[in-house]
Amino acid sequence: MTTDNTKERALIDAYFDGWNARDASAVARTFAPSGTYEDPTTNGAVPGADIARVVDPLFAAFPDLAFERSKALGDRRRLVVEWTMRGHNRGSLRAGINPTERAVTLKGVDVFEVSADGIQAVRGYFDQKAFVESFGLMALVQPVEQGAAKYGYSMRVPSGNHKPPGVIALTWIQGADEAEKERIRAHSRESVKDFLADPGFISIVTGFTGLRGFTVTAWEDEAAIKRALSKHHAVAMKELFGENFVASVWTSVWTPTRMNRIWVRCPSCGSLEDVNDDHRNCMKCNAPMPERPAFW
Repeated sequence: MTTDNTKERALIDAYFDGWNARDASAVARTFAPSGTYEDPTTNGAVPGADIARVVDPLFAAFPDLAFERSKALGDRRRLVVEWTMRGHNRGSLRAGINPTERAVTLKGVDVFEVSADGIQAVRGYFDQKAFVESFGLMALVQPVEQGAAKYGYSMRVPSGNHKPPGVIALTWIQGADEAEKERIRAHSRESVKDFLADPGFISIVTGFTGLRGFTVTAWEDEAAIKRALSKHHAVAMKELFGENFVASVWTSVWTPTRMNRIWVRCPSCGSLEDVNDDHRNCMKCNAPMPERPAFW
C-alpha cells in the first residue's frame, strides 16, 4: 500500500535531476549526512558526500549520459525506481581502455531509503555484463582456477611485419597485489608503443592469470629487442630494481630450432594449402587465396 510521500518523491526527482545535469555536487546534496550509495561496481557502500568518485568517472566516459525513469513507487521510507541509462562512450571508462564511441542502453532499478534529512541509502541493481557489452567491451565469464588450470585474459598486438621470427622473448612477472598488477599493465602499455615503433618487431601476445603476467614477443633479431627495450622498458626496470616493486620475474630470449610451415584453407574448395611462399591462388582450384598470416 502506498502513502502520500510528496516530499520523498521530490527528493528522488532532485537526485535524478542531478544525474541528468551531470552535476555530482547536486547529487550529493540529496543525501542525508549519513547517507550512502551502492551498486554492483562500488564494492560496498560509498558515502553520499563522496558520490563524485562514482559519478565523475561515469560522466567522463559518457559525456551525454542521461536517465529515463519511472515514477517512484513505495511507502514514505522505501521507494523503488526503474530506470534506463543512455549515452555514448566517448571517454575512457578506466585506464588502458579506449572509448568505443558506441551507444549504451542499460536498464536497472534503484531502491531508495529516505528520511527527513535526505536520502539515507540508494542501492542500485543492474547487469554489469549487459552494461559493458552494450557499448562494445567484452565480458569474460570463466573460473578463476579449476584444478591445476589458472584462468585469466590475454591480447595480441601485431605490427604488420610478416617476416619469420629470428628470436622469441618469454617473460613472466608476478605482482604483489591488484594495485601492483595495474602498475605492471601501465608499464606494459607504454613498452608496447615502443615495440610497435621498431621495424624489427613482429608481434606480442600478453596477458594475466591472477597476479601473474606473461608476454611472448616475436622479433626479427636480438638487435631489435635491445633497441626497443632501451626506451620505456628501461624505466620499468629501474623501478623494479630500485623500489619495492614486483614480487618475482623471469625473462628469456629463444631462437628457433625448427620453423614449420604456415597452412591456410582455401575458402573456395577447402584444400589446406602450404602458403609459406605467400602464393595467392589455390594450387588445387586456382581460386584466390587470402594473404598469408603473420608467423606470430
